[in-house]
Amino acid sequence: MANRTFKVYGQAYAEAGDVTATLTVGGVQVFNGAVNDSTTVRSGAPTTENHLFTFTLDENTTGDLSYSLAVSGGELCLGPTSYNGAVIQTPVVPQSWFDANMPDNTNVSAEAQDYLADQYGEEKLGTTLYNKMKAGTLSSYYEGADADTLGAANTATSTEWSGYYRADDVRSSAQVDGQSLSWTDEEAKRNWVIIEDGQTFTCTWKFSPATVFEVAEA
Repeated sequence: MANRTFKVYGQAYAEAGDVTATLTVGGVQVFNGAVNDSTTVRSGAPTTENHLFTFTLDENTTGDLSYSLAVSGGELCLGPTSYNGAVIQTPVVPQSWFDANMPDNTNVSAEAQDYLADQYGEEKLGTTLYNKMKAGTLSSYYEGADADTLGAANTATSTEWSGYYRADDVRSSAQVDGQSLSWTDEEAKRNWVIIEDGQTFTCTWKFSPATVFEVAEA
């Protein structure tokens, strides 16, 4: 099985030496060591997104995961997490082609229809619409009974392992040293956590790689 890589961002500060973090996810220790940043002094609410550390999980690890982050040597402000192996949607035919070849969607040339039919294929379009486009008899691309089918046909879904995408980072039942942070559901998606030297942050981390990210160009 393959591993999915996670990058944790935030800021950390130690008066001397390094801030050390120990992260356990789903009952398994996935990181234990010095973080990459130990020099960013916090002023007010934390906002600086430095790459603190990286960890991996089996790609099939999803769902409501126990999460425990212990900090020593200084202060760590836990921000967002990014991961690879995300589900992305890209257009089969980029918008730049439509801008150049179909500036007026009510006047779709036979050449443009033939090209799009070949790009989408009969399986996505269905035989009737595919044959219509090959014959050049489509009256409009964005309107009418065929519009939804054409829109869906121009969407390609894949799993992206080379890039990183921001996780939802829903951290429910959040506590620091057993003291509840009393976050609302919305706050659990976006709040940073300030973890002082010697403290441990715990939560239920809701991770799902099924979140779909739309990318404008292939």
